[in-house]
Amino acid sequence: MRPLATLLLSTNQRTRFIPHYLPKHNLILRRTMKAYLQFVGHSSPEGPPSIIVHYDSQRYLFNCREGTQRLCVEEKVKWSKLKDVYLSRVTWDCVGGLPGMLLTIADGGVKDVTLHGPKNLTHFLASTRHFIYREHISIKTDEFGESCPSTHNGPLTVIPVVVLPNDHAATGVKRRLDQDVSKEEEDLAFRRNVIEKMFVQAPKRDEQQPITSIDAPCTPANEALTLPENADTAVQTPQGRPRKSYRSTDHLSLVLPPTTPFPAATSFICRGPTLPGKFNVQAAKSLGIKPGPLYGKLQRGETVTLEDGRVIEPSQVMGASVPGHVFVIVDCPNVRYLDNLLASPEFAKHQTTEKADQPDVVIHLIGQDVLDDARYREWMNKFNKDTQHIISTEAVCAQSVLYNAHAIGQVKLSQLDDQIFPIPKYNNTPTRSLSEYVDLPPKCYAQHTMTYVNLEPRTGVDKKLSANRIVFNHTSPVWAPKLDFVNAAKEAKQNAAAVDISEPFPGDDVQIITLGTGSSVPSKYRNVSATLVQIPKEGSVMLDAGEGTFGQMMRRFGLDKVQDELNNLQCIFVSHLHADHHIGVIHLLVKWWKHNRHSDKRLYVVAPTVFKLWLEEYSSVEQFGLNEQVFLIRNETILFRRKPEAFELANFNALKQRLNLSRMEAVTVFHCRFAYGLTISHESGWKLVYSGDTRPCESLVKAGRNATLLIHEATLEDNMEAEAIAKRHSTTREAVEVGQRMNAKYTLLNHFSQRYPKLPLLSKDQQNVCFSFDMMSVPIKQIPILPKFTDAIRLCFEEEAQLEDEELEAEQK
Repeated sequence: MRPLATLLLSTNQRTRFIPHYLPKHNLILRRTMKAYLQFVGHSSPEGPPSIIVHYDSQRYLFNCREGTQRLCVEEKVKWSKLKDVYLSRVTWDCVGGLPGMLLTIADGGVKDVTLHGPKNLTHFLASTRHFIYREHISIKTDEFGESCPSTHNGPLTVIPVVVLPNDHAATGVKRRLDQDVSKEEEDLAFRRNVIEKMFVQAPKRDEQQPITSIDAPCTPANEALTLPENADTAVQTPQGRPRKSYRSTDHLSLVLPPTTPFPAATSFICRGPTLPGKFNVQAAKSLGIKPGPLYGKLQRGETVTLEDGRVIEPSQVMGASVPGHVFVIVDCPNVRYLDNLLASPEFAKHQTTEKADQPDVVIHLIGQDVLDDARYREWMNKFNKDTQHIISTEAVCAQSVLYNAHAIGQVKLSQLDDQIFPIPKYNNTPTRSLSEYVDLPPKCYAQHTMTYVNLEPRTGVDKKLSANRIVFNHTSPVWAPKLDFVNAAKEAKQNAAAVDISEPFPGDDVQIITLGTGSSVPSKYRNVSATLVQIPKEGSVMLDAGEGTFGQMMRRFGLDKVQDELNNLQCIFVSHLHADHHIGVIHLLVKWWKHNRHSDKRLYVVAPTVFKLWLEEYSSVEQFGLNEQVFLIRNETILFRRKPEAFELANFNALKQRLNLSRMEAVTVFHCRFAYGLTISHESGWKLVYSGDTRPCESLVKAGRNATLLIHEATLEDNMEAEAIAKRHSTTREAVEVGQRMNAKYTLLNHFSQRYPKLPLLSKDQQNVCFSFDMMSVPIKQIPILPKFTDAIRLCFEEEAQLEDEELEAEQK
């Protein structure tokens, strides 16, 4: 088969499709430079690992799957020097962590980032305009195959090799050749213009902060806002005057130019900087050059003139420069890409005897069927025998615990009740071993999270770091709780056993699984918002789904059962468009559709109207059955005294019938534009209320009257009421009072902002109120026993709280 580049473009055009990213000058760095690769995560159903390339002056990121940001928090990986992000595919398993990561690095002070990837990268980023916005940062996109290849400064030179699947090649050629190039460029310029408006330069500090696409006051401000009780969507200054925005939001109402999925998988050939040769002191002295500043100039490659008029070139005193290290990242998701990958000529020069071009490391982000194909293993053996190979497939990688801090906490909590606080599912033994393959190159390693590969000054897998890394095993005595907690847990269990929960009531067997209980950004102990409500025999409802929700389901239910739980999912409710509440929705939809696309099942997304535009625009990048098996019901159409019409009404009635609901109603809450709570009433008589993010809200109290369970946000502690008002959130006390005014039978608090599981004090008359933790699974009838665990839980995390406070204090110094 002919190489893909040959199929798509003539020989003299090939650099337009597979551009070479070359520095503006032949960059030479000092010989003491340190460089290494770092793997964040391992191949799993969540996606391939993210890879960070560290140089003294700069960082590069290859792929950014969901959970990358949280893993970097866990492992204390810093983003401050990040400049370039390379994406091998524009599919959610490779880009799902990008929106949250961009927000975080912008808040952390990074000023400019360039995203590199195949076609549709710009469309993807522009489609996030309704919920991604930051000032003081410039984000640019660089799509492989554009007519003008980009260049960038920095120590790394990257050659992307774009490959399409075999069954796409024929139609892809026609589409490429028939397309109006000027229209394509015009559409690309339009999308980039949208991105420029998403990431704007702010005015002077003394001017008003801008509004985002969906809110103003819920974005952190310097001062607390005093807001009227009825100003649900008013945008106001601290003095109560209308806020003036310098930012045009006209682009938000415009629909992006259409596109179609482009299933490219990109591999990367990367070369580090050329290193200078050694300075020959004896040669310099023999030429009459005195030690001093002239030595430095010559070492920097400058020509010098001596006092006697002689001109000395650097080559007269410097040894030969050393070509930079080479590493290759191969992305071949399945055998459909294999023929075109093997036929790509870009790899040939790196499979020769020329030492300067031989890769030090080849990273294989591949499907298991690719590794099982003898042709691929034969291709691997064409590289030099000293080349190290890091192999990353779901089967070869042990599915070990990634978030140790949370898992250790769960081990302790499981001492209270291992059904309510289950230990995350994991497997430290891979299902396939590299030893099964007798024809692999001699230096092959299975990839695991936080694998380090040194590039300079020495090259190779850092086996010492790998050996010293502690792999979580819940049976290990290392994680055993301290005696004082063991005693407290024993007493708490006795107190819980004394609570009478035998009296049945409607909804007592409805299971609440709090997959994510944190706010804003993921932390070591809490992921962002997601709550699964399991209704026996009828299906389940997901209340919000922040980034990493699918991964949380995987860890809660295990690889063998997570798909069953996805199949039982009937509805995903999105309360509002802040990223920490919905970024994980796409991954759930992609995974659900992959296994149900040939069935008659349906999945309903109940969300703000503007969320529909996001789904529609992203679905043109990656399909997930939108309007075929996945249908959106707008929150605005199911408010009190409103109802959907036509096809939307039919879908709404079908959803209620499937879950046996008598009523399902969205409620406008006091947080930002397009922010809603939800009430669900079941035919058997139980009622569940979900607040989303909100200040204490009278409309929610009225709609949720006499609820069986209220799930309410408690973002901030009671001594932070001013900040709660400014950000339009609730304190613990305020959330409890909402439950009391609503006459809710039980109140479950979530959406905590603390970096560790800190528990506020509750009075004895608040025994129907409890706190949630990630992975906590509890039938409603068991909620009364949870307050009995509070004292033991507070003791459980006492040490963690102290350590976290010390770390925070150190960061602020």
